[in-house]
Amino acid sequence: MIKKHSIFANWRKKDVDFLANLGITIEEGYFSFLIEEGSVYNEIIKHYTENKGFFVNRTPKEFSSKFAVVEFSMEELDNSKYFVLQNIGKPKGYPFPKNNFDKMTEETYTNYCKKCESNRQQKAPFKIEKEPKLSKNQVNFSFHTIFDEMFFNIDFFQEVLKPLGLKSKEVLIGNTGVPSKNVVQLIIPEAESSLLLDNSVYDINTSCEICDTKKYTQQILGFMPSFKTDFDFLICKTKEFFGETETRQAMRRIIISKEFCDILVKHKIIHYNTNEIYPITNK
Repeated sequence: MIKKHSIFANWRKKDVDFLANLGITIEEGYFSFLIEEGSVYNEIIKHYTENKGFFVNRTPKEFSSKFAVVEFSMEELDNSKYFVLQNIGKPKGYPFPKNNFDKMTEETYTNYCKKCESNRQQKAPFKIEKEPKLSKNQVNFSFHTIFDEMFFNIDFFQEVLKPLGLKSKEVLIGNTGVPSKNVVQLIIPEAESSLLLDNSVYDINTSCEICDTKKYTQQILGFMPSFKTDFDFLICKTKEFFGETETRQAMRRIIISKEFCDILVKHKIIHYNTNEIYPITNK
């Protein structure tokens, strides 16, 4: 596992020269770059945050270093039994009505907190403005603003996913009440167990002041903690919600087994890399 940081500043000529000596190419002015933790990163931080004096200040304006991302090795992926699914399909517009998120939420979900959006349960089918047209060889898609649902071509669902025991829900065309002839929503069951998230690296947010629900951070900070109790599944949706306390964005993480991951890779729905999946800790 490699941890990377994003370093940003309004760089000067002397900063360009200093970083070039460390093998890093930047431009003068506002510029950011990613660097993994290690000796070079430590040298940069030491150079720009220590030895500040009244007459000499090495630190350029607006200098900042923030944790950005974790990348996992192929060995770490290969050794994992379960993954968090990042790539849920190329977005195909917005759910209907596309210009009224509050109305869409009210029509589609129930039991949600109106401040943080947590705890929502789907009560009605999603709607889409018009019959979706998928590109050649495209078998699934997602919606903008909906980060924990997947939609599939009906034929693909019937031929590949239904025989696995998975179920679907119809998608409606606008206010017509007519189901789409081309696509369905995959019903992703809720996990039978909670994740061991409390006191983990993902437990950095405060609880909502209205509903007292804690959303865990969406940042990828390391291996996702394992489930408290083992159970068998191909795909499931976490009991917990992820997002930031001060925003209305709330999503469950989609977890898939290695078996289901292999199916998605086989049909070119996802790629087997840490941009599209990341591992859950093995017990």
